[in-house]
Amino acid sequence: MHATSTMLAARVRGWRDFRTGPAMAGQRPNPAALRAEARLLTIAGLMLLGAGFPVTLFMVAMALGSGSDSPFVPVAIGAPPIMLGYLACHFASQRMVKAKAVEAGSC
Repeated sequence: MHATSTMLAARVRGWRDFRTGPAMAGQRPNPAALRAEARLLTIAGLMLLGAGFPVTLFMVAMALGSGSDSPFVPVAIGAPPIMLGYLACHFASQRMVKAKAVEAGSC
């Protein structure tokens, strides 16, 4: 019983030390690095959108043409790559705005 309580006390002490430890050193983001991340995110987003839209439209057309399947199943299958592509492009634009703000000195 004593070993369990000391192990628990050590874990609690470790957690407390982690919470009150010094904060991470804040470094200002580099505008060039932010632009490089934005470029990478844009390329990934456009690839996902470029593959997601045509494949989804093709699968929906096949489902509507056959008349046996619901067109909502292909849309549900194609929605995740389209949403990921959109989110990647959204975060890329946020990175570009942040890079511009860092260059202007307002961030």
